[in-house]
Amino acid sequence: MTTIRTSLLGRSLAAGLLLLLVLFGIFPLTTTLTGGYPNVGQLSESITSNFVVFWHSSDASLNAGLSAAVDYWARFHLIKAALALVLLVPLGGRLWSAYANAGRLTRRLAIGAAGLVHAAITLLTVLILVANIQGAIAPLSSALGLMPLGGGDRALGRVSQQVQADLAAGATSPALETLQADFVRYHAVMAGLSALVTVLLIGWGVHLLLQRARLARVERRPRRLLLAGAGCAVLLVGFFGLVTLANVSTAANPGPALAGFFAGGL
Repeated sequence: MTTIRTSLLGRSLAAGLLLLLVLFGIFPLTTTLTGGYPNVGQLSESITSNFVVFWHSSDASLNAGLSAAVDYWARFHLIKAALALVLLVPLGGRLWSAYANAGRLTRRLAIGAAGLVHAAITLLTVLILVANIQGAIAPLSSALGLMPLGGGDRALGRVSQQVQADLAAGATSPALETLQADFVRYHAVMAGLSALVTVLLIGWGVHLLLQRARLARVERRPRRLLLAGAGCAVLLVGFFGLVTLANVSTAANPGPALAGFFAGGL
C-alpha cells in the first residue's frame, strides 16, 4: 500500500514539475530548438519596431521582421502545447479508485492530497493547452500582446492612436484588415476550443452520474466522490460556457475589443 501511495504522489509531483517547466522554462528551450530571440525583451522590441513599419506600409502582408517574430511565436506556442499534452496523463481514475478503497484515514488523506494536486494540474494544463493552440493558430494577435502598449514608446503610441481612430471612424487600410482578420481568427479559435471543452465536460459529468447510479446505496464513499466530480464538472461547464460566449461575441464584432486592446493591451 505504501508503494502505491508513494507512486501516485510521485507521479503528481513529477507532473507538477513538468508544469513548472511549461510555464517558466519554455522560452530558452524554444530558442534552443528553433533559433531566434535570446529573451522576451528582444522579441518584444522586434515586434514593436516591425509592427510600426508594417502599419505605415501599404501592404497587407507582414514585413520580413514582423513575420519572423510571429513565426517564432507560433513555434513557441506549439512547443508549449506539446508539453501540455504530455501532462494529460490518465492518473485520475487510479487515484479515485485508490481513495474509494482506502481503509486508513492517513492513506485516504495522502491519496486525497494527490488527487487534489492532480485535478489542479489537469485543469491548469487544459487551460495552457487551449491558450497555446489559440496562439499557434493566430500568432499575430498573440504576439502583439508583447508590445508595450500604454508604455513610453512614442512611435507605438502614435500608431495605437491611429488604429483606434480608424476603428472608430470605420476606416480601412491593408494593415488594419490584416489585424482584424487575425483578431477574429484568434477569438473564433478560442470559442471553438472552449466549446469543445464544454461538451467534453458535459459528457464527463453525465458519465460520473451514470456510474453513481449503478452503485448500491451502501457504497457511500464512492457515490459521494462521483457526485462531487459531477458537481465540479457543472462548475467548469459554466466557466467554459461563458468563455465560449464571450469569444463568439468578440469574433462577431471585433472592433470594440480590438480598439480596447490598442488602448492599453486589454
